[in-house]
Amino acid sequence: MATTMKLGGVEELLAELAALAPDLTTEAIALQQTVTAETADALRAAYPSVTGNLRASVQVARESSTSSARVFSRVTVTAPYAHFYEFGTVHTSPSPTFVPITRHGREQFAQSVIARVKAHGLTVGGAVG
Repeated sequence: MATTMKLGGVEELLAELAALAPDLTTEAIALQQTVTAETADALRAAYPSVTGNLRASVQVARESSTSSARVFSRVTVTAPYAHFYEFGTVHTSPSPTFVPITRHGREQFAQSVIARVKAHGLTVGGAVG
């Protein structure tokens, strides 16, 4: 069973950014790619290296979209035992890694986009969390 993080919920934001300031869409896409790569690197660094298979199974993919204002990136851990490492078994303790690291990545992306929007002189409301 693969463990997956999908950076979703960004589509509406990117569509709004495209309407407000086209340059922001390009910047948001680049930010998402950077944060996704950093998230994958953090996962690889956090996983143990007994055989190296768990680290090697961390994959990043950019998924296609029909709109230039929408982009999807996916971080996947394909090792068949990844969920046992994350959530534990009757014989092993959980080692929360994927969930906290990907949560941090999503928050980092949102904060980065907010900073870019503000840098363009626009107002941002709501909360991240």
